[in-house]
Amino acid sequence: MKSIHLLFLVAIFCPLLSFGTVDIYVSPQGKDSNAGSIKAPFASLGRAIIELRKFAGKEPVTVWFKEGTYYLKETVLLGPELSGTSENPIVFSALPGASVTIKGSKLLENLQWREYQQGIFVTDVPIGLDFDQLFVNGERQARARFPNYDYDNPHRGGQGYQQVTGGTDKRYDEWFTYDSKKFTDKTWENPKTGIVHAFQSHNWGNMQYRISGIDRGQNKIFLGEGGWQLQRSYGIGGKGDNASWFYIDNVFEELDVRGEWFLDSEKRLLYYFPEVETDLKNAVIEVPILKDLIQIKGSSDSPVGHISIKGLNFSHSLSTYMDNYEPLARGDWAIHRGGAIFLEGTENCTIEDCNFDYLGGNGVFMSAYNRNNTVSSCQFVHMGESAVCFVGSPSAVRFYQTWDDREIDGKDWVEMRKGMDLAPGPKSLDYPKNCTVQNSIMHDFGDYGKQVAGIFISMSHKITASHNTIYNCPRAGICINDGTWGGHVVEHNDIWETVRETGEHGPFNSWGRERQWLGGGGTDSEFIKEYVKLDALNATIIRNNRIANYRKSISAGNWTIDLDDGSSLYEIYNNLNLGSTIKLRDGMFRKVYNNITVSSVPLGWHVWPKESEDEIYNNIFVISGSVPGVEKPTDAFIRPIRLQGEKWSNNYDYNLYWNVNFPKGANIIQNKTFGQWQSEGYDQHSKIAKPLFVDPENGNYWVEKNSPALELGFKNFPMDKFGHQMTRAVPHGGDFEQEIKVMLMADSRMKEGGSLRYTMDGSEPTKESDVYTQPFLIHKSTIVKSRSFDSDGHALGFISIARFKKVEKVVYPSWLSSLLKGQYIGHVSKDTINALAVEINGAVFVNIADDPDLIDASGGYNFGCFIKNIKPETGKVWLNAGFENDWTIQGLNGEEVRTISDMKRLMEKYKGKKVTFKAVRNYNERQFRLKIE
Repeated sequence: MKSIHLLFLVAIFCPLLSFGTVDIYVSPQGKDSNAGSIKAPFASLGRAIIELRKFAGKEPVTVWFKEGTYYLKETVLLGPELSGTSENPIVFSALPGASVTIKGSKLLENLQWREYQQGIFVTDVPIGLDFDQLFVNGERQARARFPNYDYDNPHRGGQGYQQVTGGTDKRYDEWFTYDSKKFTDKTWENPKTGIVHAFQSHNWGNMQYRISGIDRGQNKIFLGEGGWQLQRSYGIGGKGDNASWFYIDNVFEELDVRGEWFLDSEKRLLYYFPEVETDLKNAVIEVPILKDLIQIKGSSDSPVGHISIKGLNFSHSLSTYMDNYEPLARGDWAIHRGGAIFLEGTENCTIEDCNFDYLGGNGVFMSAYNRNNTVSSCQFVHMGESAVCFVGSPSAVRFYQTWDDREIDGKDWVEMRKGMDLAPGPKSLDYPKNCTVQNSIMHDFGDYGKQVAGIFISMSHKITASHNTIYNCPRAGICINDGTWGGHVVEHNDIWETVRETGEHGPFNSWGRERQWLGGGGTDSEFIKEYVKLDALNATIIRNNRIANYRKSISAGNWTIDLDDGSSLYEIYNNLNLGSTIKLRDGMFRKVYNNITVSSVPLGWHVWPKESEDEIYNNIFVISGSVPGVEKPTDAFIRPIRLQGEKWSNNYDYNLYWNVNFPKGANIIQNKTFGQWQSEGYDQHSKIAKPLFVDPENGNYWVEKNSPALELGFKNFPMDKFGHQMTRAVPHGGDFEQEIKVMLMADSRMKEGGSLRYTMDGSEPTKESDVYTQPFLIHKSTIVKSRSFDSDGHALGFISIARFKKVEKVVYPSWLSSLLKGQYIGHVSKDTINALAVEINGAVFVNIADDPDLIDASGGYNFGCFIKNIKPETGKVWLNAGFENDWTIQGLNGEEVRTISDMKRLMEKYKGKKVTFKAVRNYNERQFRLKIE
């Protein structure tokens, strides 16, 4: 009777169970010798796939998973012989209401734990078992490390990191030094097991190296293989506050706090220092053994298609940071081609309602040829690297260069360009096109790699990223690595709390260093306008996104929308930018219209080429408060850096400006009034006036009916469609004082008869929990959990968790406090946002480290003396040596120049002598000779 009843339920609940459909069943309680029926299911996915071969492409097939955990012994490979068709698709799905988890780990059973010393236990593990993560009762444990893991602040700058005192600062690094007063005093018997995890000196990402040795006398760590996890020449180094942060793990002697572990792979011994409450005899011990869990692999000639994966949880995989990484074009990235689900040579495949957590590498990776694939309604948490990646093959690019070509391998970029292919578009089909990631959640990823993104796009065409919620990550929410081949649509995303551990970046970031880009200066000799559309075939659209920065930024600018080097052919509209603003660096054919920016950060117009054809119109630009770290109200709307003297744009008009700090006397650019700005041909019809936002405190930045912005052509756009459309709370959490109103939103897929359930006691919502009917007030610190259920009581999507904390006083960032108050809120001091300028022999210098915008606009050089201006009459000694504006001096006669004080000291030292200056500009280094008088 039970079997008949279950068959009846499945037939009702599963629309795929129709006449002519082949159904294969798998269960943890099944046997591979069974028939694979609902009554006699298989035990393994591998056995189900053997059965699938009989029907693939001939009949519709669904592989049903019954509830439970499935441990994969090897990566599941789905090749062309297992391809479905539009008439005969293949589906891998959890049964309705079943919780199904696919793990790339091994369950270690019957372990014989014995006490080692001081609370540490040890056990033998099977031969050939090597792993780099350990899970105990479902929780990932910390591998023995120094400094110990900081659970309160695990990020760069927390107690779990230290800073180097010196290093080679050049990939591939050979050594770095440490502070002996702060470094571990333990003697390492075998330091070569250790792995260094260190941020690059420019803080664009991190690297891992194997330790080759340690010299306690010199306070020096020697490095072996590694350093390939990102591009650019900069390595481990820097000084003072700018020095690289690092930690070291996998050293036995550092096993000194509860929750840590160490594997002696030679002796096959696992050491573990358990928490007091952990019962090792009954604990669930799991260790990853696989990198990719499922690979769907074909080719453009023989693709795998029409495969769907639905409702499954994917967890536990090995880390990939010590595997092969490849540099990607002239973006800053290097990447490992792998993921929990890896697709290559596929068409019309879908990954839907899946959860990805505690993986050592990427979540979903689409490599080379992929067409019309979709990732939808998924969740990605605690990825070692990125969540979803679209990466084409370099062989599809007509002219392919990397930073490693020049900076590591010593190739001449100019020589490489000789005879380059000047045909437009890709030269093969080996790239993702018309693929989508939508309605998904990505947060707390980048556990190991820091040059990561929620969504990463490289060498792809027409990728859509829509209705995704991305937050809590070390670098970008969405990153487009290059301009090949454009046509992407980035819309309705909700992005915040990004760029938490790195710098000089944005929640949305792009590069465009293709055939048109010769350097970073934007001059005619560094940018070829006619080549832009050879690679950027179609405009990339960024629209209807909310991108916010609610905290003191770590980044140099943390621009909300950061179009960096060469990024061209973009259309940017209907975006709500909060806490920072838009940056356009050297590029062309960009339209920025109908956006709202509310920020203490002025607009970042950097290094535009002549006749860029950029257009800026119908926007609302609000300045409010002070830049984080600078207690001075921002007094200008735009901060141009190294722009050409000609008119910037032929369509720069109909914008509304408002400076909360200076409502009566705001400048457009520092020391340039609105009238002076208009006299140069800009903003002829624009106004300075209050935009009249409806309710900014509660996130509604619509303007009222009588707003002057509407008269100028601005149009209100939706404020309630940002991010995923699964179950969610509004607001998504945060601090409050007396009370706060909470509204819950059901999963958009919930139909009539479904219900939205919630709890406020920390328990998981079930179909028996309270039904949400209307907004409610919270008067104390509370965790609200909610979930949608369909009419049959089956859960939709994921549990929404919103944490509300009652505080005596809610502290807003300066920009928001000032906006809500209608006047500047902050301590006025004599500090200035601009670096102190010093004139030396007719040249005006600033310390580039004192001006983050200059760092960003000059190629990321974070030390040295930047030349703002050379006076024609008094600065001839510099001009005659070949110096021009915008060079940054970093050395004099082989001695490092970090500040103006260094340069003055060295010039005094070599007074009367002919010396050699080392200077950098636009990613180039040059020697200058002159005599110091």
